[in-house]
Amino acid sequence: MSVLNSLQRLRQKAKLKDDLVTILNTPAGKRFFEVLLRECHVTKPVFHSDTNKLRECEGRRRFAMSLLSLLGQDDPQQLITKLELENNNDV
Repeated sequence: MSVLNSLQRLRQKAKLKDDLVTILNTPAGKRFFEVLLRECHVTKPVFHSDTNKLRECEGRRRFAMSLLSLLGQDDPQQLITKLELENNNDV
């Protein structure tokens, strides 16, 4: 892999982060992300006796965690709490 490709991927990742931040700066984006994090069980792994269901749940969780990682958010619960507080203040 060349240095140019690495630089292009870093720029794409930075742009994706900027896009996500722009979305999260809207009320609809905040509401959506809050539901996404809850539905993907970011703060608690899901255990299931059905291995297919377990894989599905873990896949959703990893996707949500990748978005949090992109944002540089180490503690998912901190972001969930922040979104909930902001939504309660808007009511």
